Amino acid sequence: MWTVLLVEDEVFVRRKMRETMPWKQMGFTIIGEAGNGIEAMNKIRECQPDVVITDIVMPLMNGVDLLKQARKEGFSCRFVMLTVMSDFDNVQQALEFGATSYMLKLYMDHATLAETMSKVEKELSDRRNAEIREAQTVLYKLWKVMMGGGQHPDAKESELVVPGVHGREFSIIAVQHGSLAYELDDFMMLNLIEHDVASTAVWHSLTFEGVSYFFMWLPASTYFSMNTELSLPYSLIYTILTPAEKLIVAWQNVLVALNKEWYMPTFSAKLCTSLGSPFHETGDTWGLEHEIWHNLEQLRWEAVLGAVNELWGKFEVQHAPQRQVKQAAARIVHLCARISQLTSSDEEVLLATDHLRLKSVFIARLEAHFKHLSASRIPKSDHPEINKIITYLHEQYAEEITLDTLAKLVCMDDKYVSGLFKKKLGVSIIQYLHGIRIEHAQRLLRETDRTISEIGERVGFANDNYFIKIFKRFTGGTPASFRNRT
Repeated sequence: MWTVLLVEDEVFVRRKMRETMPWKQMGFTIIGEAGNGIEAMNKIRECQPDVVITDIVMPLMNGVDLLKQARKEGFSCRFVMLTVMSDFDNVQQALEFGATSYMLKLYMDHATLAETMSKVEKELSDRRNAEIREAQTVLYKLWKVMMGGGQHPDAKESELVVPGVHGREFSIIAVQHGSLAYELDDFMMLNLIEHDVASTAVWHSLTFEGVSYFFMWLPASTYFSMNTELSLPYSLIYTILTPAEKLIVAWQNVLVALNKEWYMPTFSAKLCTSLGSPFHETGDTWGLEHEIWHNLEQLRWEAVLGAVNELWGKFEVQHAPQRQVKQAAARIVHLCARISQLTSSDEEVLLATDHLRLKSVFIARLEAHFKHLSASRIPKSDHPEINKIITYLHEQYAEEITLDTLAKLVCMDDKYVSGLFKKKLGVSIIQYLHGIRIEHAQRLLRETDRTISEIGERVGFANDNYFIKIFKRFTGGTPASFRNRT
């Protein structure tokens, strides 16, 4: 609804206009009345109406002077002048100062008003659409500057002055939803803001890497509240209504608050009140990043996990910007994909809603690359069913594996499977499985401080004595002597 201020010194004329005209049907609502120009000017400052319908001839300040004063103070509300047949000089002057139209009071009826207000509505819509397009462009440039930590090469300083939507202040609502696409309707379905308030707002939105920023522009005098008690599937940060000239500071506050939520999510709507400690990118991460993908290339999974935990600990202690963490994770996953030759997408990494979920997704992605790379280095036979058994042994070596399990895997008789395996690979199934387990045990002895008992159990041996016996058979020494040599 567009808002209208009625200005007329004759009370009965104002009442007739207010009560007999179909304002709501035309898309307008009366938000105030005034009996003279001075009173009207005060109402304009207070209410900032979209339209002022004013008589020209009034005491204290006439309609033309009211229009001039409103323009002098920067108000761009549309003016419709009410006049009589003999007052065309003042009408001409009003039109020169930007009045949209005029109506003769004696001949004003529903049809005349509807025609005039239709013209006004088009002007208002055209102006708002232009403001929205201009603001959307600037908001996008501003986001790139703030997320990049400095002046964007394509953005001039003058282009970063964000134009407000006329007569309105904004609230930033940042939603850490973790989805590739998130629309205003998705936010509205949370029922955090009253429908009447939301429907009067002008909205902008930007979505990047699982976070949506909604800019809700409301009339400056509007009060709105958010339900902060409601449990949400993700965290949400919002600000109080703020003038357009303070948008950059408000947005910086939101980014800081959102980053805190990323490390300690509350899964609720939270008011952003003031600027916390600015976040800074964590330095010297390249060494740990290199360790992760290099150890994966060398098939050292424990070392991969160790480097991931160390990197994540560094991010957590310094509360690194979530965008830095996401990009580092995506960069590592991309390099690991090149090593393993397993097709991979960075989307799930970039969309994670908090740092623990990102770590979980990140490790799962690395493990997929690790297994694919391991499988690619597994020796193959010329028999597809034996190859299936080989792959199974390499993937499930730490579990209890029986001949019956393998026979069922390939739908063959167990004795036939046993003989065929030895014929194709030259060793029995149990010898081959022991070889895999001892290889992994050697890696754990080199790369970890786990006890010999823990390592034996971890690679699939039921007890220490059997583990040591098989280890000596394959290597010529005990696990302890192997560790001491390396």
